[in-house]
Amino acid sequence: MGNPCGTTNAKIYKTMDVNGVPIYYGSGVNPVNSPAQYFVAWGKGVISSGLIHTFNSESLEQGSLWFVDEDEAEVQYAKLREVLSKR
Repeated sequence: MGNPCGTTNAKIYKTMDVNGVPIYYGSGVNPVNSPAQYFVAWGKGVISSGLIHTFNSESLEQGSLWFVDEDEAEVQYAKLREVLSKR
């Protein structure tokens, strides 16, 4: 069976748990007509069976953001860690 529509395999480079919220930084193929290939994701269940949604979504509990630029994604990963550590 292939990937469900709207998901891609997540290759995770970094992961951290901040106040019970997992944060992920990684890459994947974003097939939604976008060159984005790096992501920052957070929340329980945001990556399921190695798959991540291929669209941006944000809430306090869970989300994923896609980036074209690897450095921009790493900066967002660091910012997210900081924000969650203050909650």
